[in-house]
Amino acid sequence: MGGETVELAPKVATPPSVAILLCTYQGQDYLAEQLASYEAQTHRRWVVHASDDGSTDDTLPLLEAWRAYRPAGQVSLWHGPRKGYAANFMSLAAHPDIHADYFAYSDQDDIWEPNKLERALKWLTTVPADVPALYCSRSTLVDASDRPIGVSVPISRPVSFANALAQNVAGGNTMVFNQAARALLAATQPFAPDIPHDWWTYMVVAGCGGEVSVDDAATIR
Repeated sequence: MGGETVELAPKVATPPSVAILLCTYQGQDYLAEQLASYEAQTHRRWVVHASDDGSTDDTLPLLEAWRAYRPAGQVSLWHGPRKGYAANFMSLAAHPDIHADYFAYSDQDDIWEPNKLERALKWLTTVPADVPALYCSRSTLVDASDRPIGVSVPISRPVSFANALAQNVAGGNTMVFNQAARALLAATQPFAPDIPHDWWTYMVVAGCGGEVSVDDAATIR
C-alpha cells in the first residue's frame, strides 16, 4: 500500500541431511575420538544412528552420555542383530525408521577428517537423485596414538561391476551413499552374512547401474 516496495529475503537452501550409521562393539577405548570427529565436521547437518552389537564394556554408557550431551534427536541408539559387524551395518542401512538424504557408514575406532562429509556431498549432490551413488575415499593409516604410518593403496583399475566381483575399492568407513543406493541395499535383505557390508554395497551399486566415485584424498584416519 502507498507504493512501498517490499523486499523479500533471499531463500537459503537447506543443507542435505546425513545419517551416520555407526556400529559398535567393545569400542570404549577409541569411541570418544570418533564422536569428537563428527562434531568437528564442516558439514553440520547430521544425525547419528548407533547400533551396538552387545558390548559389555563402557561403549553403551559412552554413547548414552553423548546422546544426553548432544541436541535432542541428534543421536539414536539401537540394538544390533548380534550376527557380526557386517550384519550390524546392514541392519542400519536397511532400517525403515532411519531417514536422511545421504547415509555414511562409520566404524567406532576411526577419526574423520573435518571435511569428510563436505567432500562426499560435493560429489554426491551432482548425481541425479534417482541414480544410485556411492562415494568412498582413501584412508590415512595411523597407530593407536594417531601417528600416521601410511596411506591406503590407491585403486589402479576403473570402478565397475566386473571390478566389484574381484575386489572392494575402499573401506566402508569412508563410504557415503544416497537414498537410491540405500533403497537397493534394503531390497537385498536378508543380507548374506559372509560378505563384508562395504564390498556388498559396492557390488550392489555398481551392478545396478549406479555411479561410484573413489576420492584419491584420505578422509579418515
